[in-house]
Amino acid sequence: MRSWFYHPGAAIIGFVSRLLWGARIEGVEHLPRTGPFILVANHCSNLDPLMMGWASGNQIGRVVHFMAKIEMRSWPIIGWLATQAGVYFVRRGERDRAAQQFSLDALADGRPIAMFPEGTRSRTGHLREGKPGAALLAMRSGVPLVPAAVSGTHRIFPGRSRWPRPARVRIRIGEPFSLPHQASGRLDRAALAAGTERIMSAIEALLPEDQRRVR
Repeated sequence: MRSWFYHPGAAIIGFVSRLLWGARIEGVEHLPRTGPFILVANHCSNLDPLMMGWASGNQIGRVVHFMAKIEMRSWPIIGWLATQAGVYFVRRGERDRAAQQFSLDALADGRPIAMFPEGTRSRTGHLREGKPGAALLAMRSGVPLVPAAVSGTHRIFPGRSRWPRPARVRIRIGEPFSLPHQASGRLDRAALAAGTERIMSAIEALLPEDQRRVR
């Protein structure tokens, strides 16, 4: 997998994000400098993976492999650049064993990965309920999870706007935590649900009130 564009791309995104939206990062000290981890974050804009790449791996001199929807691979220019920045792709709405295996292999090799547990963007900015994929990988691999939250990006392209709007972007990174490790055997649905809820609660705690889940 090629990743030569990860750091140059992240540097460009960081410059633009600071210039246009006053982007700030909090909690970089929580990112592990060595070893594998799973970065989990909310998702409310197509800009989120780019900004999170800048806010995570680029801050500590590491490449974080982001999981992205397979449709992105066919996007002009962006899709190709993603393949040069350590991004790997998943087929949403089905059990993509290849993506799951890549995730586990990367973690076993000591490399960090990043996921958006909601599975799709929240156009309102409110955190949605999570899918079990991140919990499954964390329980299978036994590696720590690092929660993160990005706020304000849903205001940059509101509705179907094609032109960016003013916004204040903040990225907060929380303390790592782990779920019960179960390397083999069938994972209990209740345990997966509990793990997923713990992940979403950790992300939610980092979000401003107006972007938390609607209950």
